[in-house]
Amino acid sequence: MKILKKIKKLLDKRPYSVVYQTKDGRTEMYTIDKPEHDHEFGNKAEGRRSVGFRAFCHNREEWRSFRYDRIVALNRA
Repeated sequence: MKILKKIKKLLDKRPYSVVYQTKDGRTEMYTIDKPEHDHEFGNKAEGRRSVGFRAFCHNREEWRSFRYDRIVALNRA
């Protein structure tokens, strides 16, 4: 049974909802694919190796970047 649960989890393609505060202070909600560590990015100016991730955004139908410090909520849709 554990193997079946793991397989189901891997095949689950439900999107995620992210509530995000934009750079100019607006709060927006986006529907994105599952965030993955392979798509993380850093910021050399801040001296940090991991400040956010890139994910496909279904609202704009393109890849978008999301900073961890601006995420208000992240839930499976």
